[in-house]
Amino acid sequence: MDLKHYESISKIFDYPEENYYEVVSKAIADIGMRYPEASLALENFLEILPMNISDLQELYSKSFEVQAVTSLDVGYVLYGDDYQRGVVLVNLSKEHIKAENDCGKELADHLPNLLRLLPKIDNAEVRDEMVTMLIATAVEKMMDEFSSSALKAKDKLYQKQYKTLIVPKFPVTIFLHPLAALYKILDSDFDLIKDNKPFGDESFIGHLKGELEIQEGKQSSNSCGVGGCGTGSC
Repeated sequence: MDLKHYESISKIFDYPEENYYEVVSKAIADIGMRYPEASLALENFLEILPMNISDLQELYSKSFEVQAVTSLDVGYVLYGDDYQRGVVLVNLSKEHIKAENDCGKELADHLPNLLRLLPKIDNAEVRDEMVTMLIATAVEKMMDEFSSSALKAKDKLYQKQYKTLIVPKFPVTIFLHPLAALYKILDSDFDLIKDNKPFGDESFIGHLKGELEIQEGKQSSNSCGVGGCGTGSC
């Protein structure tokens, strides 16, 4: 199976640099007529992208990094900070090393790193399992986080945690297009089983809520007053 197109697709999910528009155009050319629905999704994505690189970088950060809509770390999307993510990271690191796939500054479960790894895996069984059990399942969950209800829920949580909400000039739903394109390509290449839900219904918003509750608990225990120092004064 020729999977070289995942190298081009992976770059769409890297932090945008000045050549980002060429990156998207090349990905469209590389998938060609083989994936018409995915090509259309990427063409629509390219048409609505901010033309100012600063606006694009801000939009990317809001989508995936700071006060994020979702994470691009597959293990985190599926497991949060549960120990099982650690197991996944260890096993994925072994596959990256075996395939001589450079992860750069990101972790082994970062989506672009996994997409670049796919064409380099010789063992078809390992590759197929990685797609169906990790990548495709996580991408589905990432797409769910761009729904209006999920976006409103995250903003509500972020308002409790931060003094100011980041509001980009362009809608964060723009990045739903490349995620949908990727899922269509994965579905075509690996014949995904739509009802395969091995990780249940836990979402990024669920992991996020848990983290913020932990942080709030720590802040409360470190504050002065009843329940803080326990004496009413410090």
